[in-house]
Amino acid sequence: MVNRIGDLVVRRRVSPAVRYGLIAGAVVLGVLTGIGLFWRGESVAGYNAVHAVRDEARARVRIASLQARVKRLSAQLAMSKRLLQSGNVAYAALSSALKKSDARRMHLKERLGFYKTVLAASKAAKGLKIDSFQVVRASSGWRYRLVLVQPFAADRWIYARVRLTVQGRGAGRSSGAPPARLVDVLRNVHFKYFDEVRGSVQLPVNVTPQRVMIQVASGAYVVTQSYAWPHPVSPNSSE
Repeated sequence: MVNRIGDLVVRRRVSPAVRYGLIAGAVVLGVLTGIGLFWRGESVAGYNAVHAVRDEARARVRIASLQARVKRLSAQLAMSKRLLQSGNVAYAALSSALKKSDARRMHLKERLGFYKTVLAASKAAKGLKIDSFQVVRASSGWRYRLVLVQPFAADRWIYARVRLTVQGRGAGRSSGAPPARLVDVLRNVHFKYFDEVRGSVQLPVNVTPQRVMIQVASGAYVVTQSYAWPHPVSPNSSE
């Protein structure tokens, strides 16, 4: 309200408190307007703070659940590895035991066949007899296997002397020359029904073995048998 007295204009003064109140109200209104616009922008953009907080909480719960599951699976994996290792050890032990069992079974089967052969030979024998002889190449030299039998009905102990004589030719000897005595092997045996004599033979260098003579003497009783050498070697080779 303005009162005019001549040219003098009188204006009513505004209280500072009112002015500050208006300024504060304008600031608050601006802030609220800004917040409203921010929320409006988030809403238009598809973002909701409440929903975001809720989603974050759910994500944290999900992460904790997955971490616990990973921990359980890791423990199960470690247990499975230990069980697998134990299974492998047990399988290896079982496989080794089976191999040994098969080897033992084959050995017993061979021995059973050997005893059957000896039993049949002893029934047919009339006295001390050379049942079989074998000689095979070994890693060093040669190895032989000699089986001696006597009838079971004899039921007595035999003391005998076995002599193995290897005959052949040395390097430089003519083909028409008689075989030379290369090696003599002497063994004493003592058995009742049968005996399996095993041993090794070392041949001289640069010889060709041809035959082996076996002589078994028990007192005045003598048995002699000749066998061809199974695998002749060249005179230029060494044993």
